[in-house]
This record gives sequence, structure tokens and C-alpha cells, in this order.
Amino acid sequence: MELTPRHQDTFPQGDLGPFRNLDCREVAMIAPYLERVRVPAGAILFREGDRGDFLAIVVSGRLQATKRTEFRGRGVVISHLSRGTLAGELAMLDERPRPATMKAVEDSEILILRRKAFDALLQADPQLGLKLMRRITQVLSTRVRALGNRLVHVF
Repeated sequence: MELTPRHQDTFPQGDLGPFRNLDCREVAMIAPYLERVRVPAGAILFREGDRGDFLAIVVSGRLQATKRTEFRGRGVVISHLSRGTLAGELAMLDERPRPATMKAVEDSEILILRRKAFDALLQADPQLGLKLMRRITQVLSTRVRALGNRLVHVF
């Protein structure tokens, strides 16, 4: 899917997870590094195995993550993502292939933070970049803990 930014100067109002710990000045400083993109229902944002050079923050709508199984053509839904949720952060940070396919299950709007833009933010304002990185790490930590709790119920 071709990601075409629109209204790069418009930052959505309200609580968006990764920016929860930022003040208005900090949000204003991050806004130019983000691309706002509309994703129609049914569109694939990225596929499992793709190179990951961006993360997305859901502004509106809903995304679905699926993981391939050993059964050809079959996948398992591993999560649904809605407003304020991060998608694609693992591959953007570790530069490894995407671990899942992400699809819009309804018309959605997302904010894209590309790796190059994140690197530029870290250069321009290391403290702010670190604060954002800390928030992304908190999200990842929460997901790992939840996965551990889910695994306990499987075994």
C-alpha cells in the first residue's frame, strides 16, 4: 500500500497513547515528524515479512494484526488495534522483518513515524526523542507481560 500523507500540519485532538506523557509544546515539536494517512477498509498497511521502516499510531478506525500459520493460506488474528494504539513499532526499532500482517478492518486514519524522521527527531531534540522512546518501550513491555499471561493459560 502506498502511504500518502495529508494534513501533515494537523495533529489530532485528544489522547493518543504514545503521546500521553508529552505536554503541548512537546506534541507540537513532534508533529512535523509525523505523516497523517487515511487507510481504507480492507487495505493492507504492511505484510508479515516486509521490511519495517515506520510505526503507526491509530487515530481513528480499527486495524487487525494476523500471523501466518503452518496451514497454507491460513492465519490467526493476534490483535485488534484502535485509537491510540501503536502498530509496527517492533520492525521499525529492530530493523527486522515485520512479525505480522496489519490490515484496516474499517476506514482508518493513522499517524506514521518513519525511522528516518525518528532519527531526525533524536538528533534535533534528544530529550524529547528519549521520552518518546521510553513511552514506546512501556507499550512493548505491557504487551510482553500480557503475552506471558496469555501463554500461562495455554499451557
